[in-house]
Amino acid sequence: MGAERWSIVKLSGVIDIRSIDNSFMKIKEAAGDGASLEIDLTDVTDIDLTFLQLIEAARRSAAQVGSGIRLSRPADEIILETLRRGGFLNSPEDERTRFWLGQPEYGA
Repeated sequence: MGAERWSIVKLSGVIDIRSIDNSFMKIKEAAGDGASLEIDLTDVTDIDLTFLQLIEAARRSAAQVGSGIRLSRPADEIILETLRRGGFLNSPEDERTRFWLGQPEYGA
């Protein structure tokens, strides 16, 4: 496949239903050139379920076109709490759980 290109998308502040459009546009623009995405959540201060749904949709879209998506570091604090409340973290073997916790896929 050759060298894979990664575009970094830095998200910040409160990402909720009122501001999700901005995050969506950043992700869409970065993915538009076919690059894989690294999402930096370091400066995110609060989220709601719309943010988790956006990232999950981005993961599915990336998989469909053969691109990658990863977090710059594992989810922590407010993101982990929202993941737990929303039922997004299942067993440690679950692909979605591994993604959010920054664990490599099996066989990688």
